[in-house]
Amino acid sequence: MNFPKILLTVLVLMYFHCPRGYAQSKLVVDKVLHEYLTTQQQRMRFSGVVMVSIDNHIIYQDVVGLASRELSVPVTPKSVFRIASITKQFTALLTLLAEEEDRLTLADSLGHFFPELTDSNWQKITLHQLLTHTSGLPHNEGIANYWNIKSFLPLSDKQAIAEIFDLKLLADPGKETHYSSPGYFLLASVLEKVYQDTYANIVARKMTVPLGLANTGVASSRKIIPQLTSAYHMLGDSMMVAPNRDFSLMKGSGDLYASAEDLTRWNSRLLADTMWTEEIKKKLFSVHNQQPVHGNEDAYGYGWFIRSGDDRKRKAYYTGGGTFGCSAISVIYPKEKMSIVILSNVSALPVNELWHDIEKIVFGEDFELPVIHIERQLSSEHLGKMSGKYVAENGMALSISLSGNQLYAKLGNNPIFEIYPEQRFRFYGKKVEVALHFQSDEEGNITRVEAERKGQKVTFSKQ
Repeated sequence: MNFPKILLTVLVLMYFHCPRGYAQSKLVVDKVLHEYLTTQQQRMRFSGVVMVSIDNHIIYQDVVGLASRELSVPVTPKSVFRIASITKQFTALLTLLAEEEDRLTLADSLGHFFPELTDSNWQKITLHQLLTHTSGLPHNEGIANYWNIKSFLPLSDKQAIAEIFDLKLLADPGKETHYSSPGYFLLASVLEKVYQDTYANIVARKMTVPLGLANTGVASSRKIIPQLTSAYHMLGDSMMVAPNRDFSLMKGSGDLYASAEDLTRWNSRLLADTMWTEEIKKKLFSVHNQQPVHGNEDAYGYGWFIRSGDDRKRKAYYTGGGTFGCSAISVIYPKEKMSIVILSNVSALPVNELWHDIEKIVFGEDFELPVIHIERQLSSEHLGKMSGKYVAENGMALSISLSGNQLYAKLGNNPIFEIYPEQRFRFYGKKVEVALHFQSDEEGNITRVEAERKGQKVTFSKQ
């Protein structure tokens, strides 16, 4: 299929699937996409690659920012990024391949592969439960001193697995959903046992070499990776070099790197290739867990979230990734045979929000560019007046707190984020696109705040 036919296919798909019933020209989409990324670079320091394809033909791509801020080296389409939890896609497919080769079954328990396990609950954890985050294993923070010590240590594989086996289960296996990267570490360890090889070699032999993914592989803290972007982190409103998290406890769960071109090829082969059986791909993308995984309401397959399609949104399979120096998401649209890949060397950016905006641009849906606000300087005394607990009529809670000269907002159980003054009583978010308008009584006491996000307004009363 040549490029003009591919582009025509995209435009036809956009025409029939857009709520407004129109298709934008490639020139318009290219322009809006670049304006959007440039705006997000100014708003939240986005730096990276966006690549959109159909049948492995790239139809839109753009880059902004620097691969190395120290050396002023720009990001290019061939730049290589850490992809964090997108790694889980690869581990899940490798596990299904091993089952197809009769090396294991998904019903196999950990006790079958690790006879040294003595805890009966640990022994009966199945590979299916590890794949679906229903094993009862906690996430990384369940490891003692993980974030302040052990995540930075170059542990041996023996030491790393000992740390994981020392975890306390949050629930009996199969009873509850708890997102767990250590669970995918154990899947990678099982693969090493059944193939009698390292995870890195298995990935190369089964995935990267046959698919020609020359810029994808397993990272280590001592390995020089050509074209790998430097890692940065946003601390408040300041950019800093990202902490050097070691990969030793991330095997199979977050230790891969890739270029956008390679992930685009990976997605296209999953959609259309005959390299893997339809049975394997059906298992990969079937719903295996309907419960929220990692705070995400979409269903979960094996290594992929599954967004069901309806009148408002298209069906999509996706996995996001985030670690120090990495904000990433990879998306497949099975009906449109389309892929969207977003890779950034800055953490921790709202990649789901970026995806949803870019999705609207690509499919020609109603879309407004984010606003770039101008921050004002206000005294800590004035900022302190905004602090407090606020509650909406529906019971939704909003907390505003002050640290130093910086205000922070927290909505319900969502992560805390910074807010900045645009006027004396009007504030805005950068990473979270929200406007907060505080209102006071005659004595100057703050009584309520009106929050506006994407055209929706909610009023919170101060408690």
